[in-house]
Amino acid sequence: MNKEKLIEKKFNESVQGIDEKILSNQEDWYTYVHNLPIHLRVVYTIVVLHQQVFNGGFHQYFLNGYGLFGYLTLDSLKIINANFTMNLLNTVLKEVNIEGFNVEEFRHKVFNKEIGKIANFDDKLSDFLEKCDDTYYEVEEDLTNLLGQYLESVS
Repeated sequence: MNKEKLIEKKFNESVQGIDEKILSNQEDWYTYVHNLPIHLRVVYTIVVLHQQVFNGGFHQYFLNGYGLFGYLTLDSLKIINANFTMNLLNTVLKEVNIEGFNVEEFRHKVFNKEIGKIANFDDKLSDFLEKCDDTYYEVEEDLTNLLGQYLESVS
């Protein structure tokens, strides 16, 4: 099975239990993803990050609530050795969470659209995130290959 098909198969497995009820409750959604088997958690967090950033940038990732998985996604990127993307996401998280909220509080604020600079499209933060988007698109670490290799190694 090629890497793209393997990733798609595992991503579909990871979302099987996600429904509107889970998506409407930050704790339920986070707990569901956090409690997935590690390989499915890695797939879910990385695929979601890539889809969101590729379709609308880091701002969309946070605005749509997926940023609540930001710190979990750092762990996933480390597991597959996606160091460039991990460092870029870490830089983004530091800027978005400049107030230094703990991880749990940050998740809550992202989910509830309480990060004012995101919700209000702060110009300075938006410009910063656009530059990070450009970097992501220009360099685009081969996440498909890295994630596929990881999945092959654990299957």
